[in-house]
Amino acid sequence: MKFRFAIKKRGEWRVTRDGKTTSPDTCRLSLPLAVLLAASVSIAASAQLGGAGWVSLPLSFKVQWPYNVPQDTRYWFTNGIYHCLVCRGDAPFAYGNRTRPRTEQRFVPDYTQGEIQYQAKLMAPSNETSYCVFQIHTGNAQSHAYGATTFMLFWFSHDGGSLHVYGGTELAKDLRGRWFQLNVDHNLVTRTIKVWINRELVWTQRDNGAGDFYLKDGVYQQGRNPSLKMETYITDLHLWTSPGRPTGSPTGEKRNHDS
Repeated sequence: MKFRFAIKKRGEWRVTRDGKTTSPDTCRLSLPLAVLLAASVSIAASAQLGGAGWVSLPLSFKVQWPYNVPQDTRYWFTNGIYHCLVCRGDAPFAYGNRTRPRTEQRFVPDYTQGEIQYQAKLMAPSNETSYCVFQIHTGNAQSHAYGATTFMLFWFSHDGGSLHVYGGTELAKDLRGRWFQLNVDHNLVTRTIKVWINRELVWTQRDNGAGDFYLKDGVYQQGRNPSLKMETYITDLHLWTSPGRPTGSPTGEKRNHDS
């Protein structure tokens, strides 16, 4: 699979299923590429989980990386694997922005109705810690009213490499240096978010009640003593949508977490 990258502005690129890959990796990988490629087939690919009436979505996203360094020192796509890197102390993704360093794929367009499901295989190195690998972000125009995010998945090195809802509930452990399959489903009809890790349902919650959202994955540094280097590897990436199924419309909790 090949992709075309068309620059939009400093710190952001748009990606579609076409064209050529980015520049070669100029930073040493934490894990040898041969190991990454071999491990990527260890979890059998599966279709979307739960719901009904799914339709595959084309992948389209912008890449956000520290604005004062070249994109190809923080983000690569090689042999089907996306590699996102942040170094502690990096600049934000845009001049004047006050958020923490990130190298993330920001999926476009926003979604405002029905149901959407993200699926990918991810891997994080064993000695790297305190960063977000996936988030559901409130639409920018509604972030002040509803909170910046409604769900974030943090990676920490303790417990053998673990995934947490923000910095709290642990969803999985013993994942360091191993590919795991992540499915996240957001149903705007039922206002419900569900998370599966390696096809096991591990989390269900209500969303924050907003009407506009977008998905992000990659690396977003957090504040609990982050490592000097933070990386996420992503492969076998898919998005689906469906009309969703109405079962009521509960309202979730507002989250003002920096995102």
